[in-house]
Amino acid sequence: MTQDGDDPFDIAAAHWARLQSGTATSAERAAIAAWCDAAPAHRAAMDAVERGWDVAGAAEQDDAMAAMLAQMQARQTEASAPSTSRRPWRAALLAASLTALLAVPATLWFTSRPAEHPVPPALSGEQVAQATGTRLFSPAGRRRNIQLPDGSRVILDADSAIRFAFSADKRAVALESGRAYFAVQKDKSRPFSVSAGKLTATAVGTAFDVSRLSGREQVTTTEGLVRVVTAAATHNGSRATLLPAGMRLTQKDQSVSVDPVDVTRESAWRDGRIVFTGRCLSDVAAEMNRYGSGRLEVKEDAAHIAISGVFDIDNADGLAEALEQQGLVHVARNADRIVLTRGDQIIPGDCAVRG
Repeated sequence: MTQDGDDPFDIAAAHWARLQSGTATSAERAAIAAWCDAAPAHRAAMDAVERGWDVAGAAEQDDAMAAMLAQMQARQTEASAPSTSRRPWRAALLAASLTALLAVPATLWFTSRPAEHPVPPALSGEQVAQATGTRLFSPAGRRRNIQLPDGSRVILDADSAIRFAFSADKRAVALESGRAYFAVQKDKSRPFSVSAGKLTATAVGTAFDVSRLSGREQVTTTEGLVRVVTAAATHNGSRATLLPAGMRLTQKDQSVSVDPVDVTRESAWRDGRIVFTGRCLSDVAAEMNRYGSGRLEVKEDAAHIAISGVFDIDNADGLAEALEQQGLVHVARNADRIVLTRGDQIIPGDCAVRG
């Protein structure tokens, strides 16, 4: 049963994904059919999703789209890196906002106030064109909120870059590095395709994250439905996957997996936070270094201390101080580095190593 205000298009997308999965029961199929028959708007929405799937599939095989994406990928090696002379943006360090809630051996929980990390105001499409042409990037420590010429919105994560090329009937984006969130303006006649390494995600109007980090490509759908085509095949032998809201596809080397995720948790980076559960301290430091000035250095003896919590993305000093206060690490500070070691502490090294 749907509630007032639910978007029939989004509901239809979820129903379509269930039908396409091949695992829908007879009762589920009957319920979906009843939903379609309940109102003309429901039937129209389901027809639109089906047409969108067909259009998305055709777009990925279109020679013009393939040439456009290939050209953007070729430009990657020609693009110059961001200037190192510009000081990266960084919010004021607020160690007090990093509060220890729970400490047990090898585990530490923190929280921060989201309001301290507002997403920057959006640049308009005209400002984007004037400032950067078709290549957009965010330096280390800074996120950017950008409105593309079609009205779609992009939140570009720190140390990330995209290219885009729009035409009268196609919208193509290439994620060169890092991570980006796309809130796609609905336009069923112009599919919105994002290439990231060896996968392509296509939607006609929805919201999703795409990332190229730690040797893997990932797509996480937060609203609606995304069609993802991968170089490697899934467990059922298919290279095309319908990814509904709340699901994430991961491609690493020749392996592809699809798993449910907590969308609120996965989108925390857009609010200036990162979330870890039982992750190695070395991983936590590497992630925080993307947002700061690369100051955290974790020695081998402390690399596998398990850390859980919610962290301010730009508060490396506060994290180090809290870890030290909890007796988890020894901290040595100099002008440009914060070095974390275990020293004589007896702490289990049972963290989850990211594969």
